[in-house]
Amino acid sequence: MREIALGQWTYFAWHLPTALLCVATGVLAMVMARSLWRDELGLAERRLRFSVLGWSAVLSSLLSLAVWPYLSAFASVEVRRDGTWELSNYLGVPVAVVPASESRRVEGEDLGGLNLGSGRIRVLRADGSRLESVRISGRRFDRARDELGYPSSALRPARGSVLTGAHTYGPNGPVMDAELASR
Repeated sequence: MREIALGQWTYFAWHLPTALLCVATGVLAMVMARSLWRDELGLAERRLRFSVLGWSAVLSSLLSLAVWPYLSAFASVEVRRDGTWELSNYLGVPVAVVPASESRRVEGEDLGGLNLGSGRIRVLRADGSRLESVRISGRRFDRARDELGYPSSALRPARGSVLTGAHTYGPNGPVMDAELASR
């Protein structure tokens, strides 16, 4: 079993406080709504609570727009002994499990001209769904490719991205589909 880390520690620096602030403003909105429902309030107190409720709900929803993409993007790939991939976000929460026998393609998207930019890794699953990583550099993509066992010959350029052919993943690395690899 091995783990390939894609994410950076900087996500903790801004994302975790943003997520906590999102939760705190959501809780504040609920507390204000509960107070409006249960308490006998004068006009000024009701107006203040409605104002706090509205602004905290708006702030919570805006913060959730920044928080959600990084909670659903994977930042590490754990390869089990049988070749199954467990993709986890930067907090260590599993985002998806890709069985070893499932056909997949891996795409390095938007890495820049000579892999000098920053982009994402996409795992294109057999059922048509896509799993995206956090933003990574071209060098980190190359390191992840090496650690996962993809030779340079397995990669092909496709519209500014780098794509592997369809394959399953065994205990020793990728097993390219012979039928699809010939196309």
